[in-house]
Amino acid sequence: MRPTLLSTRVARALSGPGAPCAGQTLVAGLSGGPDSVALLDALAALGLRRGFRVVAAHLDHGLRPSAKDDAAFCRELCQRLGVPLRVGSADVAGRAARDGAGLEEAARKERYAFLRRVGEEEGAAAIVVAHTRDDQAETLLLRLLRGAGRRGLAAMRERSGRLRRPLLSVARSEVMDHLRARGLPWREDPTNADPSFVRNRVRAELLPYLESRFNPAARETLARAAAVLAEEDDLLAELAGALWARLARREGEAVLLSRDELRRAPRALGRRVVRRALEETGGLRGVGHVHVEKLLALAAAASGRRMPLPGGREAFVRFGEILIGDRPAPHRPFALDLPVPGRVELPGGQTLLARPDSGPAAAAERSAVVAAPEGPLVVRTRRAGDRVRSASRELSLKRYLIDRRVPADLRSRLPLVAAGSQVLWVPGQPAIEREDAPLTDPQRFVRLELVGAEASAP
Repeated sequence: MRPTLLSTRVARALSGPGAPCAGQTLVAGLSGGPDSVALLDALAALGLRRGFRVVAAHLDHGLRPSAKDDAAFCRELCQRLGVPLRVGSADVAGRAARDGAGLEEAARKERYAFLRRVGEEEGAAAIVVAHTRDDQAETLLLRLLRGAGRRGLAAMRERSGRLRRPLLSVARSEVMDHLRARGLPWREDPTNADPSFVRNRVRAELLPYLESRFNPAARETLARAAAVLAEEDDLLAELAGALWARLARREGEAVLLSRDELRRAPRALGRRVVRRALEETGGLRGVGHVHVEKLLALAAAASGRRMPLPGGREAFVRFGEILIGDRPAPHRPFALDLPVPGRVELPGGQTLLARPDSGPAAAAERSAVVAAPEGPLVVRTRRAGDRVRSASRELSLKRYLIDRRVPADLRSRLPLVAAGSQVLWVPGQPAIEREDAPLTDPQRFVRLELVGAEASAP
């Protein structure tokens, strides 16, 4: 094979650190269109020289009657090039309906899922796709029109994990030159001319307009801008990673962010940290610029502030942190008589055990000995008017919990032990004094213990 400009560029793109070597396998996406045909041809020749194996992967998206003809074309091409072919099918329309997304997005997800699956089955060192410089220019314009930030405008990367795009600096005109020089046929996808797809309108209308009225080299200029933005994005990602290590922590499935650190951080890094927190607690689907900005504003909000988020999540201001996680189920108050001795099954799977004790009063995370008046005891959630005696002074239960920095989202869920409006024990808090008797007087002591499911203590 006489080298063409395209084959030379592919060879250069697949050189250096991480380049495929002898004995390895590459999986190449093959639609049958000009870009993927040219790439497969260049890869097949390069593989023979360097000793790596190429496997083509073709996906039927289930959208066009001519899909069988496309698959047949790909088989003939692979036979000509001496490349094995893997063929799969997907219900793109069904996925679009399930996800509530457009056909383009659903097709992209199905395509990459198929390529990853083939790559795993073949033990591939890399997956190679045929995006060109023209595709990069289109992607940047599409994301700009959607209001993307620097990360989005960096568009596609030549390397992203195991994914390689060796044609990303190659113009589509060079692809066509390669095909003509090699005498290779290709298939035209009729949906590429469908103006109902935004990308097609960018390709057929917007880019030609920019080239004719503003810059004849618009595609090259846009692709170069994306490359510069990608390099700057990598730097910001590194800085944001260091910030994340300082201000983020996990609590189960939730993420908590330090409000002070978030307020002090440059806003550009703060946005990245917030987006990462959202990504790690359910993903970015449905998340827009307005959500990120409102989350940043919570760094200065009062404790207890809540903000609903897409995906059944919420952000909650908990003293010096912002908690991002699943929206809690509606809370139902309860009140249950507590016999001494006896046991009570609580909502949520916990059990409260009570028995007489000789004292003195003490408390731990899940157990306590309390000084209790004679008469009935109740285990319940909090009520208006609840009082606590602490440090020889009486105060409201609300103030008591605030002083001990019990998060507001937990206060209404705590199982409290009380006699009337006098609270005797809050799980996870110090022993509470009785209001009507000093601890040195003879009095009744009760040992309490929470067992079973993890206590709702802060």
